[in-house]
Amino acid sequence: MITRRSLIAVAGGLVLAGDSARPRRTVLPAPSGGDDTAALNAALRAGAGGLVRGPRGAAYRVSAPLVVHSGTTLMMSECTVTLTKGSGCNLLTNKAVAGGGRDRNIVVVGGTWVRADGVGGIGPDLHTLRFRRVDHLVLKGLAVKTSGDKYAISLGDVTDATVTRIRFEVQSDGVHIQGPAARTTVATLRGSTGDDTVAITPRDWQAYDDVWGPVTDTVIEDIDVTSAAALVKVLGGSPETAATRTTVRGVAGRARNNVVWVGDDTAEWRTSGGQVDDLVVEQVSAATVPGRHVVYVSGSNVGRVHVRGVTFADPGADGAVLRVAPITAATVAELTVEDVDVTHLGAGPVVGVDPTARVQRLRVDRLTVAASAAGAAVVQVAGTVDDLTVRAVSAASPGDSFLLELPRWAANAAVRQASVSDTGVAGRGGGLVAATAATHTLPRVALTNVRTAGKTWLVDLSTRTELLLSRVTIDDTTGGVAKVRGSGAAVVRGNTLRTAAGAQGVAVGSGGSVTSYVLDLAVDVSRLVRAEGSSATNTNARLSCGTGPVVCAGLTWQNLRTGATW
Repeated sequence: MITRRSLIAVAGGLVLAGDSARPRRTVLPAPSGGDDTAALNAALRAGAGGLVRGPRGAAYRVSAPLVVHSGTTLMMSECTVTLTKGSGCNLLTNKAVAGGGRDRNIVVVGGTWVRADGVGGIGPDLHTLRFRRVDHLVLKGLAVKTSGDKYAISLGDVTDATVTRIRFEVQSDGVHIQGPAARTTVATLRGSTGDDTVAITPRDWQAYDDVWGPVTDTVIEDIDVTSAAALVKVLGGSPETAATRTTVRGVAGRARNNVVWVGDDTAEWRTSGGQVDDLVVEQVSAATVPGRHVVYVSGSNVGRVHVRGVTFADPGADGAVLRVAPITAATVAELTVEDVDVTHLGAGPVVGVDPTARVQRLRVDRLTVAASAAGAAVVQVAGTVDDLTVRAVSAASPGDSFLLELPRWAANAAVRQASVSDTGVAGRGGGLVAATAATHTLPRVALTNVRTAGKTWLVDLSTRTELLLSRVTIDDTTGGVAKVRGSGAAVVRGNTLRTAAGAQGVAVGSGGSVTSYVLDLAVDVSRLVRAEGSSATNTNARLSCGTGPVVCAGLTWQNLRTGATW
């Protein structure tokens, strides 16, 4: 209970002093009609460590940074502060920016913060709100407007910072985080940005690289902004820095570049080669423009990336929904893509791996493609994937399209081990898996509980590939299990294969071969390699062994029902 109260005038403002249990409160002076910088900073010094409030409806003009001190809560609801032309500085900063040391427990609530046209400046002075060396920072309910220059909100060397409920009308980045930074939350952003809406750069471009270090434990969520660049950019910085344990969640709006950009920006060495690891991207519904992607992984030092909960519907899109495309040859340790719902896929695949990329483990799980352009693959590997797992995919893919495609133009494409399970693909033409260049690498593919409808071939190969089949159904009368081109060699093993009556079973080009150890494979066995113990169901009545199940012993096909041989 307040037992004593006095009013003290400070620098044209009011300080309300009570007992020691209640923080002092300072009311900022009324606008002067001229330059309010000195009066506002005097009030902020006097109210340091307490609550400082701007009078409602106040419109201030300043020509130098306003400086907030440790322990201060600045309430600026319904106030406007404009940094005037030619000032060449930040609009709002904390004391440690210029005074050294560290600040803590700073809260800024509300207000419209305006950087006028022609403010100018050099390097970090071009940012509008700039905070450095702060522990426990909160920016809440602000509107930021700029007519030019650089970042609207620039954070660097901060811990436990929260930036939330911000509306932008700015010409550069919205929220820009430089290292070192730990436990930063950026949430509920609206409006428009002229560059990346949220950017993590452990090291920044040379002109703005005033602090640098690792950026860890960052949460970015509820973004619904129109961006002239990316909505979220997560860079690793230079080789000695990293962005780790980052969650990007709930991204809507529209980007004129990639929606989420991960890894490197090759503008200079400070923004290339740093590590990005333990990144989660989820609940993304934002749109982009032709030639761009929902998630774009360009980094040369990327560890684990987990993408889930993406919704996409853009029949005019010509890029992959998720693309791994490092500028130079690079390895991604682990990429998981799950819970993706594509209403209409354009020309690009859902997941694309460029020739420069090697992905050690790629997991695609619970993915639905309701419609797609003819020829669009679900997963396209032009680079290398060491271990690919595809599960629970339902895709409608018309034309000459495939669930997994190693494109013919990518001579060195390789998937060293692949498994597809609990998956159904429908459409006319194409098939499930394609590796049609003799230089492709696809040694082993396991297919379990897979169904195709209207797809001509289960696999279309020019590679030496072992197929392991279990509970596979092919509902098409024109093709069958394997089309093997010259130089290709397929060995088919497994059980419980069902094919449509009248289907070819296999087609073998000159120089190619198919060896079957699947009794359920209905095929003209004259097309198969005679290998000891091989088996199939012969459909060619002209052969002396007759139709029905046959096994090969001593290079002779023998009918298991009649004993007849060929």
